[in-house]
Amino acid sequence: MKSENRVCQNCKKDFTIEPDDFGFYEKIKVPLPTFCSDCRLQRRLATYNARNLYKRNCDKCNISIISVFSTESDSKVFCTKCYFNDDWDATLYGKDYDFSKTFFEQFDDLRKNVPQIHLRHSNNNGENCEYANSVYHSSNIYLSYGVVASEHIYYGSLINKGNKTCLDCYNIKNNEYGYELVNSNGNFKCVYLTNSHQCLESSFLFNCTNCQKNCFMSSNLRNKNYCFRDKQLTKKEYEQKIAELKLGNFREFEKITEEYDNMMKNTIHRYATIIKSTDDCTGDTLENCKNVKDSFNIYDCENLKFSAFLMNKNNDSYDLTISGRGGRNYDLITSAGGSFDCKFGNRATGNYLEYVDTCNGENLFGCVGLKKKQYCILNRQYSKEEYINLRKKIIDHMNDMPYIDKKNRIYKYGEFFPIEISQFAYNKTLAMQFFPLTKDQILTERYKWKDSNNKDYQISIDSSELPQNIEIVNNSILEESILCGHKGDCEHGCTKGYKIIEEELKFYHKMGLPLPRYCPNCRYYFRLRRTNEWKLFYRQCMCDYKVFKNTILHSQHKEGRCLNKFETAYKNETQEIIYCKQCYQQELL
Repeated sequence: MKSENRVCQNCKKDFTIEPDDFGFYEKIKVPLPTFCSDCRLQRRLATYNARNLYKRNCDKCNISIISVFSTESDSKVFCTKCYFNDDWDATLYGKDYDFSKTFFEQFDDLRKNVPQIHLRHSNNNGENCEYANSVYHSSNIYLSYGVVASEHIYYGSLINKGNKTCLDCYNIKNNEYGYELVNSNGNFKCVYLTNSHQCLESSFLFNCTNCQKNCFMSSNLRNKNYCFRDKQLTKKEYEQKIAELKLGNFREFEKITEEYDNMMKNTIHRYATIIKSTDDCTGDTLENCKNVKDSFNIYDCENLKFSAFLMNKNNDSYDLTISGRGGRNYDLITSAGGSFDCKFGNRATGNYLEYVDTCNGENLFGCVGLKKKQYCILNRQYSKEEYINLRKKIIDHMNDMPYIDKKNRIYKYGEFFPIEISQFAYNKTLAMQFFPLTKDQILTERYKWKDSNNKDYQISIDSSELPQNIEIVNNSILEESILCGHKGDCEHGCTKGYKIIEEELKFYHKMGLPLPRYCPNCRYYFRLRRTNEWKLFYRQCMCDYKVFKNTILHSQHKEGRCLNKFETAYKNETQEIIYCKQCYQQELL
């Protein structure tokens, strides 16, 4: 079968359906996509408010709660206790299918009536998770999202299994006592690591592996100890250099972080971080993968495409985002583990689910908030035979009478939920992070916009007035409301004011780190600068003997510039030095 070129009905750009894609779509019995992979990702992310939390009351018991739904939301919201209580059943909100209306109109009406859980949590968390979102099998989580099987996580994002006592981290796994770790796994007592793994008591490393003890401000190290600014030292020399740095002093620490940024810009970068994976894999941050293409932050998976941040094993699937284990799934976001043959869903758990939001069961179509149910459509119970017949009629109806949004984009069966019916304003979802739009652009697209709440912080101290040395900071700082260094004047959703909590202060003292000068939101966006987009670009290896000082002669090109080309998440205009796999490996060896 040949490739087929199409034009995305959203961005109007060309995209290609490859021969293998035809086989997948045929296997799961869905039509070919009319949106390109980037626009499909944007649609999914626009349903997910990960980081914006609001105070409101539970609509059932009226207690004060923290929720991803603001008080202006038209959704009913229950606290965790009420939501998982057996005294109500979402089938009570079931509706007969109305063939005079489009499917997506009816789904939207149903979702407005069925109570939503206030935070996207599981019911198996430990204590102290009420100020976090999308937390599973974890405890003591604060202002974080996407946390699985971890504890004592503060200001973290996309925190995979086995992390303990980590602060200000992004996309990590199996770390303990970590600060500002990005795309890094299996580290202990480390500070500012990027794409680094299995390191101990080290700081400011880029793309380093198995630095068993004490390395500082270095890049591309393998199996090293006591390296300081890329130079090998003795233990005594190293300890003397570290003692001179005074990392607990904010001014000195700030200089070091600037040096770190410059080091990463000027060192060589491998085109992609692909570890213990087959050569047919494309994307970035892939480990133990086979036939995984155009995907990012994936572990232990096979036969995937167009997916990002899968927290556990998931195979034979396309277009999955921030989801657990499963197989043969398509176009899902934040879906839990164990799902099979599910399509077009948010928090889908079970088998044969289509167009669902927060459902657990089998053979559900267009349902919201169901628990351990089967053969339901719009939350109404049917027999198996009735379900099969009605489902087919609805699919035909979706094709004959499609939903047409305000920009004339057409949604038949096979399309994810339109962005304009999302429960959240576009600028409050992860779509804003990966596909940023101005307010005017959002309104032009007919998406929702929400202005930031003007929080009335009673600021007691400017961050510039904080003590320079962590040694002299005592518990009195816990009473202060601190003015962020951006003072609310930035594009990062600056909260203007912020607090230091007790567990956080203990961490800074233990690790010898100065107090932060910016609010958690601003720090989050600083951290993102050390990550790449979930998008691939075609580039040529930058290795060139006339430009860079290579340490050895590279076998695949004896002179001039390397001719190898590849797909990489580094943009064409990036400042970093990007090498192909062969040139990079030879330089390291």
